[in-house]
Amino acid sequence: MASIQDIEVIRCSVSAFYSEHSKTLTKAQSLHEAAVIGLKAIAEDSWHEQEIRTICDRQAEFHASRYHLIRSILDGSHGALPFILPTTLSAEESINSTLKDRGPSISLEESLLAEYLAGKEEDPNLAVPARISHLLDPATLPPYIRSLDSNLPPKQYKVTIDMDSTNYTYWLNAHPLDQPDQTCYRLRANRWGKTQFDSVEFYRATEFIVPCIDIKISSVASTGDKNLSAMKSRPIKYTPSNSSRSIIENPDSLEKRTWGSQKFEYGGRSFMWITPEGKGDMQLPVLSEIGNGVDGIVGSTRNAGSKSGNELCWGDFKPGKDAFATIGIVGGVDQLFEELLLAGQMTKMAIFLFGHDI
Repeated sequence: MASIQDIEVIRCSVSAFYSEHSKTLTKAQSLHEAAVIGLKAIAEDSWHEQEIRTICDRQAEFHASRYHLIRSILDGSHGALPFILPTTLSAEESINSTLKDRGPSISLEESLLAEYLAGKEEDPNLAVPARISHLLDPATLPPYIRSLDSNLPPKQYKVTIDMDSTNYTYWLNAHPLDQPDQTCYRLRANRWGKTQFDSVEFYRATEFIVPCIDIKISSVASTGDKNLSAMKSRPIKYTPSNSSRSIIENPDSLEKRTWGSQKFEYGGRSFMWITPEGKGDMQLPVLSEIGNGVDGIVGSTRNAGSKSGNELCWGDFKPGKDAFATIGIVGGVDQLFEELLLAGQMTKMAIFLFGHDI
């Protein structure tokens, strides 16, 4: 990806989706067209680099589909845009939003907390800013889930898989469950030979050149059986492009089968992934918030029909030849935190499916 240097093509690609976001559709149509032309030119010039060709060809198809959609809207043969795709711009708007007028989004709190902790490493006497003091005091820290609007419907994504055997690259693509032609996110995994995955990258489909989350995966001991190896829990480190610190997901027991609970902190709160029991071996976990200093789950967020009533993220994984998953995220979660949760589920899918040969 880093070898793609045509800045003008990248600018057109990103600006096209920014124009969609601002509803300047005539400009967006022109930029999509320019992006298609530029991406095809890069693909032709990169005939000896298969992965770059594949990435550019797929991105060109993505822009072409948006070009034809916008053209039909401008011609009056189609209604409004069915879905505004996520971008850095929409992430910035989301992080600065408030939830039910109860305070800042958790991603803004995480950003401010990360900035303070980075400054404190340089100056141990750095005073805690008043606006984040509650994040450092368990007695005053409000549970995150209580700031969510339980009336908002959950976000639901379907994740499908593309494989490029030429260069051992696997792509997991996520789209809203009711919008199968609107890919929002892609997770890229690459592995040569029998080595384990040690990293994957999570992209907004609108920003194909730079991942919004870099993900490092700790290795585990081989079992001699790829399925058993893939079922072992392991630390995973997520580094968002907008953050000065990483989020580390640690298992309660290293290499436990099947994927025991995994905990991480975000925005001053603690969260835990728990793999449901009794559904088979390879399955996606459920995320809940852990109470401050309490061994248990707090609050209630998920709508009627929930199995436990307090789940923030959940998934249903269908392994097999045409493997896919559906992933749900409770309503009201800001974009950056939602991306972290989606990246976590898709990373585990990649490990299940392609992470191991032995």
